Amino acid sequence: MHEPLNAGHRALGRWVLWLVMGITVAVSLAVASRRPLQPLFELGNLVGPTTESLLRGGGLTACTEAMGTPGNPICFHAGRMPMASMLVGAGIRVLGDSARRVEVAKTLLFLVPIEAAIWLVWVRGLRRWLVAGLLLVPFGMPAFLADVVNLQVEEGYSYSLLALAVAMLLFEGQSGRGDWRRGVLFALIVDGIYLAKSSMVAAVAVLVWSYLVMEKDWGRRVLVVGLVVMAPVGWALHQHHASGRYSVGTSLDGINLHKANNEEFLELYPPPGGGTLDAHDRNLNAGLQFGDEWSFNDFHARAAIVYLRAHLLATAEGDLRKLWILFFSVRKFGSGESRGGTLVAETVGLVVFRLMLWGAMIGAVWAVVRPVRAIDRRAGAIFLAFVGAVAFPYVVGFAYTRHISVLIYPSALMCCRLLKFGQDANTIEGMRK
Repeated sequence: MHEPLNAGHRALGRWVLWLVMGITVAVSLAVASRRPLQPLFELGNLVGPTTESLLRGGGLTACTEAMGTPGNPICFHAGRMPMASMLVGAGIRVLGDSARRVEVAKTLLFLVPIEAAIWLVWVRGLRRWLVAGLLLVPFGMPAFLADVVNLQVEEGYSYSLLALAVAMLLFEGQSGRGDWRRGVLFALIVDGIYLAKSSMVAAVAVLVWSYLVMEKDWGRRVLVVGLVVMAPVGWALHQHHASGRYSVGTSLDGINLHKANNEEFLELYPPPGGGTLDAHDRNLNAGLQFGDEWSFNDFHARAAIVYLRAHLLATAEGDLRKLWILFFSVRKFGSGESRGGTLVAETVGLVVFRLMLWGAMIGAVWAVVRPVRAIDRRAGAIFLAFVGAVAFPYVVGFAYTRHISVLIYPSALMCCRLLKFGQDANTIEGMRK
């Protein structure tokens, strides 16, 4: 059990929670006021069209040439995971067609898991000023705040759910004592992560494996696995009903794989000047016509696999570039180019993130190899496996800065866990003396 909190520690904890809320709302309002407000039905990544279709009773449908098929519009019924479109649609139902109101509401809603993660850390009674700094520093990073306020990228919906799941494993699960309510909550969080982005399936697998390692009660194990499995099974049934094929992913997975595995990739990646690979989709479709979304998906998936098998050295070179962007680069890729003070803030934020991420990973390795306590080794192993699972799909596919930005808060949480390692080690040493 954690030690009871003194009054000063509790007061500082409340200030941290209020600061997180205040900073985020201020940033959300500032961002919304500075940029032109995009109509919600025009949001990118097909979120806008699928939201409009959903509200009109057409399911998650988007008929478009935007995937690089000029003159050959394709109707995608299975092209998007449902989280973003459903929540934007719910925002429109409740708040009206106001991008500013919906964005602020989404920001506040997804702050709740962050606040819960903060509280799970705080009640451990760790070194309060160090912990407060670690928990607040992500809110000074533009890469993190971009996820917090974003409506059209999946990371804007998964970042806080991932953070809370990691916090539950690092700070709740380590006691070995669980209960049914925590198990249900954990399963629902993991389901939300998967329904936000299908490439999170590897991370979901690691999170569930971690829970099973720490949970000793077979009843709770079965409950959690059953609840988690319901999401991909339910999604596959929906995909079959909507598009005629059972799938736990989307019909855009094929082209996303092909974008990163083709003859032009090394010339185009990393994309210069804040660009993306999307502008080159038409090159992959040149001279082709597709009758439906699954023929489109299957062609690109096969082409990517053929390329992978025939170009192992080029693939390895591309993988090294992706790893650089994921784990080392302090320049933003894949979401516009910044200048002036914004660029400086982005660079500083990414430098701090790299230091925090590598500090967390090195500390996790240290926790795994040092022969102290099994729970510390498990925590270190869980974090390392989680980082690998988050990064893996983007090494196979393509990596932008936003893809790895979901590790910003989990890195801060792992750094807090390392402080607990040190505090516990000092306690043990004192008892020995």
